Amino acid sequence: MNPAPRRPSRLLRAAAGLPCLLAADSARAATPGWMQELALALPLLVLLAALGCLWLARRRRAALCRHVRQSPQALLLADAGGRLLAISPHAPASAREGGPLSDCGFSAHDLTLLLDPAHPGHRDGLLAAHAELLAFPLPCAMPGLLLLRVQTQHAGHAPGDELASWRLALQEARLGLLEFDLDARTVQGSPQALHALLGLPADAERLAFSHWLELLHPEDRSLFSALLKHPEQRQESASGMEFRVRHPHGHWEWLEQRTQFRKDEQGRISHIHALCQIVTARKSAEAAMLRREQEFRTLVENSEDVIARYDLELRCQFINRSVGRYSALTREEHLGRGVHDKDWPDSARANFAEECAKLLTSGEARRFELELNLAARRVIFEVRLFPEFDLSGGLRSILAVEREITHSRQSERLLAEENAVMEMIAGNTPLQDALNQVCRMMESQLNRGACSIMLLNAAGDTLRLAAGQSLPPGYRQLLEQVPVGPEAGSCGTAVHRKSLVIVEDIALSPLWAGYREQIAPFGLQACWSTPIFSSDRRLLGAFAIYHPEPHQPEPEELQLAQRSTHLIAIALQRDAHEKKLYQLATLDELTSLCNRRQFIALAGREIERNRRYQLSLAVLMMDLDHFKSINDRHGHAKGDEVIVHFAQSCRNVLRSTDICGRLGGEEFAAVLPDTKMEDALLAAERLRRAVAEARLPGGEAGPLQYTVSIGVAVLRADESDIDEVLIRADRQLYQAKHSGRNCISGEELLLLR
Repeated sequence: MNPAPRRPSRLLRAAAGLPCLLAADSARAATPGWMQELALALPLLVLLAALGCLWLARRRRAALCRHVRQSPQALLLADAGGRLLAISPHAPASAREGGPLSDCGFSAHDLTLLLDPAHPGHRDGLLAAHAELLAFPLPCAMPGLLLLRVQTQHAGHAPGDELASWRLALQEARLGLLEFDLDARTVQGSPQALHALLGLPADAERLAFSHWLELLHPEDRSLFSALLKHPEQRQESASGMEFRVRHPHGHWEWLEQRTQFRKDEQGRISHIHALCQIVTARKSAEAAMLRREQEFRTLVENSEDVIARYDLELRCQFINRSVGRYSALTREEHLGRGVHDKDWPDSARANFAEECAKLLTSGEARRFELELNLAARRVIFEVRLFPEFDLSGGLRSILAVEREITHSRQSERLLAEENAVMEMIAGNTPLQDALNQVCRMMESQLNRGACSIMLLNAAGDTLRLAAGQSLPPGYRQLLEQVPVGPEAGSCGTAVHRKSLVIVEDIALSPLWAGYREQIAPFGLQACWSTPIFSSDRRLLGAFAIYHPEPHQPEPEELQLAQRSTHLIAIALQRDAHEKKLYQLATLDELTSLCNRRQFIALAGREIERNRRYQLSLAVLMMDLDHFKSINDRHGHAKGDEVIVHFAQSCRNVLRSTDICGRLGGEEFAAVLPDTKMEDALLAAERLRRAVAEARLPGGEAGPLQYTVSIGVAVLRADESDIDEVLIRADRQLYQAKHSGRNCISGEELLLLR
C-alpha cells in the first residue's frame, strides 16, 4: 500500500523562500517602502499557490487510490502510461501496484484501445471484452488517470453480483471491438472478438478487406465497400450500420456496429473503430413482429367489427373496410373527418364525443352502446374505446372498436318483453292489456313499424280490431269489422288463405284494390299479415305489421312476427280458458243461466243496491209443471230440451237487467230490480203465457207442450237477505201449484191463470 502524501516540510518551505528574500533585499534600497513590500510578497504568493495546487492534486490522487483499495468491486487505477497506481482486493490476482496493465491479461490491441481516450468504447461503456476479461470505464475526476472495473472468467463473486450479470449478458450479446486500418486495408480485433462475431479460429487477429467483404451478404457488400473507400461521405450513415456476415456454419449473422473515426496528422481518416454486436435474434424478432403486424392488419381489414383510430382532436386517422356496411360515405371520405361530421343522428354523435372526452380525461378504456337507424333498419353497436400511448407514456390516439350487437340485444330485449307478456297472462291481466303489450313488444324490435291484432268472430266470416294503439285513430275505426275473403286486404286474405300474406306496396297490390281510397289518408303503404292459430290449429285471427313506405320484410322480422303470434295465441287461449272456468263456476252448464251460487251472490248485491237507493225489488220462483212425466214419456233428452227452451223463454221475456238462474232440476228463480208487485205479476204472466203457447217437437209421442207455475214476492223494508224473499216467493209458488198449476200467485192474494 502506498503511504498517504505528507504536507511540505518546514525546511522545504524555508529553502523555497530564500531566493525571494535575497531578491527583496537587493530591491529594497531602490524602491519606496510599499513597493518594496509588494515586490517581496508577490513571488512568495505565486510559489505558495503552486505548492498548494500540487499538494491538493496529490491529496485527491491519494484519496482516489485509497477508495480503489477499499472498494468491494474489482477496480483498477492506472496512469496515462498504463502503470497501475492502485488495485482493489477483488482485482485479478495477476495485477500488482506499480506494474503494467498487461499483467491483468490485456492484449497489446486492448492496451492501445484502453489508453486511447478518443475510442468509442469510453463513450459506450465497454473498452475490452473477450473470453477472459471484461473492462468497463468509470467516470474519473482526475484527468490523465484511467479508472476501470474489470471482470475475469475466474473471478469469484457472491451470487447475484452485478458484474456477473453483466458478464452473462455481454457473453450472450456477443460483443466485439474491431479496428479497420484504411492504410493497411486490414480488419484487426482480438481473437476472442473475431471468434465470437465471425466464428473464425481462436488465434485469428487480422483480416484483409477483401476477405472481410467476401464474408458479407451480397446486398450489404456494396454499402460497406463504400464506407471503406469513402469514409468521409459515410460518417453519418455508418453510426448505426446493420449488415449480414456469413458464419462458417453456413448461416447468416446480423451485426450492428457503432463506429468512431480517427484522423491522422493530415486530418485524413485513417482508422475506423467499430463496436460490433450480433443482433440476429433481434432482427428475427423484428421480422416476426413485421409478419405479425401484417397478419394483424389483415385481421383488422377483414374484421366484421368497425375498427377506427382517432387523434386527440377526434379526427379519423384510420378506419377499416367494414364501415362500408353501415355508412353511405366511402372509407376515404371518413379519413380526416371529425366525430361531429359522422353521418349519425345528433344524439349518437354527442354520445360518442362525450365518451371520448371521458377517456381523454381519465386515460381509461370506455365501453358503451349506440343505437342508430341506418338504411331503414335499426342497428345497435357495442363501442369500446382504448387509449393508445406513445413511448413517453403520453396519450397519442384513441382506438375505437364498434361491434354490431343488434341481434343479441334485440333477442335479450325480446326475451325480457316476452317474459313480461307471459307474466301478464299468468297474472290474469285483462286480455286487452296483454295484446297491447305484444304490439308494443313487436314495435320495439322494428324500425318505424306499427302492429295490429285482429280477432275472428264465432262465425268465422269477419275480423275485428283487438289491439293496435300505434295505428291512426281513423284507421282503427275502419278495422272494427273487416270481412274475410280472397281479396280482403292483408288480414282478411291471410285468414282466408290460412297463410302468410306479404304486401310490399299497398298502392300496387290487387288485395287492397277495394280499400285503397280508404287507407290513402293514413300514410300506410306496406302491410304483411300472419294468421294466428291455437294449439289445436283453430284459426283465431291475424297479426299485421304496417309500414309508412313500401317495404319488404327481413327474414328476422318475419320470425319475430311468428313468435308474436304464438304469444297472442297463448293469451287468447288463456283468456278463453279463464272464461270457461268462470262459466263453469257461475253458470248452469245446460242453460247458461246463473247457477244457484252465482244467483244468490248477484241477488245479494242487487238487494244492497236497492236498499241504498230505496228502490223496490221483486222475486219470481218458477217450477215446470209435471216435469217428471215429461221425462218418463219423452225421455231425459227431451226433458233437457224443455229446460233449455224455458231458459231461452226467460231471456226473451225478462229484461236484460233482470237476474235469472236455475236453482236445481226444473226449479228456476228471477230477481227483478226496481220492480213493484203489479209489474212483477205482469212480467210473470207474460212468461207463463209464452210457455203455455209453445209447442216443441216430441217425436213419435207427438208435439210436446208444458206449463210453468210462478210465485211472486216483493222485498220488504226490514229484509236484508235474499233467502227471506225466496222463502216467501216459494210459498207463493206452492200456492200456485195447489191452485191447479199453470198459474201465478202473489202475496196480495192475486191469482192469475
